[in-house]
Amino acid sequence: MGFAERLSECCSTSDMTMKEEKIRDVEHVAALSGASDLGSDMMRARDYDPKALRRAILILASKVRTDIRLGMGPSQQLATAAILEVMHWQCRTCNGAAERVIGGVRQVCPTCRGTGVHRWIDADRAKATGYPLSNWGMWAKKYEQVIAIARRHDSATIGQAHKRMG
Repeated sequence: MGFAERLSECCSTSDMTMKEEKIRDVEHVAALSGASDLGSDMMRARDYDPKALRRAILILASKVRTDIRLGMGPSQQLATAAILEVMHWQCRTCNGAAERVIGGVRQVCPTCRGTGVHRWIDADRAKATGYPLSNWGMWAKKYEQVIAIARRHDSATIGQAHKRMG
């Protein structure tokens, strides 16, 4: 079930009774309400909502323009790459599973070495921004600041949800 369907189900349910073995639907809605605009849109974008992805890029670019004092073009390019990196953290080979069992034998993913995480390198980041790799050195420090903002809002959304849901 996708994010939109789950949220819709939570908002329209008639069963709001307490169940110890299950988190109540109303708690899902309350948890999301505590997210920042950027965090909320990043969460929705993970569920393949292109409008939320566009909003997240614009919100982050706006924050970058204010905090780092960059023009709109570079801000949007760095914001796009940062959001993609935060959203697509899983290893491309194992899809974040880290290992698999085939015929009773446990095999660790050779690409991520069992972490389940894709390690973004400067070439990936330069490609995502549209900047040539040869010029990436002048953008790397600024990108670190942009991705720190994106990660802060993304992790705050998860933390707020866990805190509100108990």
